[in-house]
Amino acid sequence: MLSVSIKTGILRANICRNVAHLRKTDSIHLVRFDICPISKHRAGFYTTSESLYPASINPSKSACND
Repeated sequence: MLSVSIKTGILRANICRNVAHLRKTDSIHLVRFDICPISKHRAGFYTTSESLYPASINPSKSACND
């Protein structure tokens, strides 16, 4: 959230609030955990793009597509 806050100028609290709402409505998904390039701490990287959803939650990319 820190990198988004710095790039957009939106306060981190507002970003966190909106991400929480998007997670409740299943509109955003965690792609991976990695090291934040700004804070150097472990951070979650999220996406709203369905093409980037992990295969376990994206039925169109599952191996059992019957």
